[in-house]
Amino acid sequence: AAQLLPPTTRYDTQNSAGLTALMIASIRNDEVALHALLDAGCDPNVEVPATGSTGYPAIQPDTQHWTALSFAASRANYVALRILLERGGKVEGGARSSEEKCTLTPLQLAAGTGNLEMVALLLAHGANAFMSTQQKDTLCFAGAAQKGCFCAISVAAAHGHRSCLRKLLTHPVSPGTRDVLSLEEMLAEGDVVGVGRGSSNTAAVSVAGEDLLPLLNKTQIKRLQEAMYHSAENNHLDITIELRKLGVPWTLHCWMHALSAAHDLRLDAVIDQLLQDFLQVCPDDYSAQFVSECLPLLFNIFRNKNEGTTLLLADIFATCFGWEALHPLKEQPTLQPVQGTRIDPKFVNNPELSDVTFRVEGKIFYGHKIVLVTASPRFQSMLSSKLSEANATPTVQINDIRYHIFQMVMQFLYSGGCGALDVSHGDVLELMAAASFFQLEALLRYTEARCSEMVDVDNVVAMYIHAKVSYCLQLL
Repeated sequence: AAQLLPPTTRYDTQNSAGLTALMIASIRNDEVALHALLDAGCDPNVEVPATGSTGYPAIQPDTQHWTALSFAASRANYVALRILLERGGKVEGGARSSEEKCTLTPLQLAAGTGNLEMVALLLAHGANAFMSTQQKDTLCFAGAAQKGCFCAISVAAAHGHRSCLRKLLTHPVSPGTRDVLSLEEMLAEGDVVGVGRGSSNTAAVSVAGEDLLPLLNKTQIKRLQEAMYHSAENNHLDITIELRKLGVPWTLHCWMHALSAAHDLRLDAVIDQLLQDFLQVCPDDYSAQFVSECLPLLFNIFRNKNEGTTLLLADIFATCFGWEALHPLKEQPTLQPVQGTRIDPKFVNNPELSDVTFRVEGKIFYGHKIVLVTASPRFQSMLSSKLSEANATPTVQINDIRYHIFQMVMQFLYSGGCGALDVSHGDVLELMAAASFFQLEALLRYTEARCSEMVDVDNVVAMYIHAKVSYCLQLL
């Protein structure tokens, strides 16, 4: 059979799909055949020709420029990969940093499969985790015709292979070009932890948080930002957060995706952590994406989280709006019409004709059942059990309401409106809570209107919490 082979290519002869016998043996993980072919002089670095090459009509576009090493990595054939590396196979396959080829490196393929042993073996033989095979098409609009592949770190992040990503990040980085970041670029791209100032670009990245990104160049930092983008796009929140802890700077897009994923998973601690990073992603010009996508997400979280998260969001909203005084609200809640005096206000807390008493903060307050039960369902419920008792003047204990707040509630009930009330700013929220408790809608609307006049960036959170508890829908 060997005599039938072309004399120029011999055992490296390729079939119609561009595959050599060594490539087929690598696909099958045939150790015996691999040793025999390599001993016979097969070249482990023969590449599958590019698509459209004459004489190879069956070439698959996805495998162009692959070598036997690439096929072994794609099938997770560890034995074949080790043999080829030991016998002179190039660790980057058909890819070259100095050439633009639409292909994949063995490390990119191994990272995609998530095989940690394969990744470790390739890194041990010098594979570059930051090497990308993307081709830049200047005639292409918005990358619609993207060719090639992102670096192995981005591939692992996109597929959610966290262990492979850690292995790629903990391996020393090969020295690269000395295109260090300028001060202007560093400020524009974010505060990267430990961007190196030395002459060497070699880096040992520690996932545990020690010596993070000590000497990465500009290109390598962008590769890590790409990895964060792919992990965020594919909802791998754990990987996105881990890359951030390494010092990879946020972009608004990645931060927003991470926050949305944390909100969907109800991870309150992660949400708080992300919100604390907002100032690092806060856009100066508040782009259309921020207004149309990010702000609705923040308000959605604001409606459903605890007070700690609400305070963080309040700081964010204040940052977005600015710290200047708020303009008066144009639309205030409409007050219910004044209902008219029910009884002469002089009877408020007057023992004359009183048939019920209240004990508030240890003090006695005199009332009249006919006024109270007709004005408030809550009073009607509280006094219904007292009406049948033999005691002519029952006493009702009132808790959690201060005496003068209760007195203002009574003034409202007896006068039938809010015109006679003199409520200080410090008492409005307490009066709102009392109006909600006694189910006095007109008084509740009055407190809503007063709050709308008082709201500012310092008290907006307290206003929101009270309005939510008291069901003040107009104020919300």
